[in-house]
Amino acid sequence: MTSPEQGPMPEVDRVAALAAGAPRVPRRAIVIAAAVAAVLALGGTALEHLFSNEGLNPTPATAQGPDTTAVPIIRSSMAAFLGRVLLPPTPAPAIALVDQTGTTMTLDQLRGKVVVVTFFNSNCSDACPVLAADIKQADIDLGANQARVVFLTVNTDPQQTAGTPLPAAVTDTGLSAAGNWHFLTGPLATLDGVWRSYGVTINVSAASGAVVHNNVMYFVDPNGQLLIRAIPVADESSTGSFSLPQASILRSGTGIAAYATGLLSGHR
Repeated sequence: MTSPEQGPMPEVDRVAALAAGAPRVPRRAIVIAAAVAAVLALGGTALEHLFSNEGLNPTPATAQGPDTTAVPIIRSSMAAFLGRVLLPPTPAPAIALVDQTGTTMTLDQLRGKVVVVTFFNSNCSDACPVLAADIKQADIDLGANQARVVFLTVNTDPQQTAGTPLPAAVTDTGLSAAGNWHFLTGPLATLDGVWRSYGVTINVSAASGAVVHNNVMYFVDPNGQLLIRAIPVADESSTGSFSLPQASILRSGTGIAAYATGLLSGHR
């Protein structure tokens, strides 16, 4: 197996997860003390802006929007701010999952459009509130190009894979109002294939069932080529809630929209 950028990616033993109703994916590459090892283990695909694990964030995320407290704004280039990496052109790994309307979505049917692929939990217990705000802002910034860009968010919760009833990722984020956003889920085996192909490592706590994962964002050009990887930014509190200053959300949205627009014109 190879990562979306290049080079071999170590196999993750998910046999037990795929065979059981409540998966127990091995805990690896997430503990802060092993941050460097985590990046190497994932083939460089997870230089994370946030680390999360059982015991570090004992309560579920509750933030539903940007944090308005006085937090210093990171002054850096857009590429550094979003952790952008230009990838060697390669066909994007296949995605064939069902969205919130029950419609099967595939990358092949989206040829001719730019596709932005993100990942968060169906119950919105991770960085979902921040990523949702980023996506909404990016969609606004796209303006007339909204119809030419599609946002696909893949469910990362192996314990909540059903599409009905609609999960919090759909009902609580406001993203369902965007006609070009789709929350994708499906059978665990199918989701697992997507996670592995895009370098997403899922960890489930045996004690509490809490789900944590690395955060990545990918940009697929109109020809189906995977060209850009980014690392979404989110701040995690000691209680496990995720937030980001409004100025940073505005900047994230601007960057996401700019990269997507660039791919529409053949630039990155």
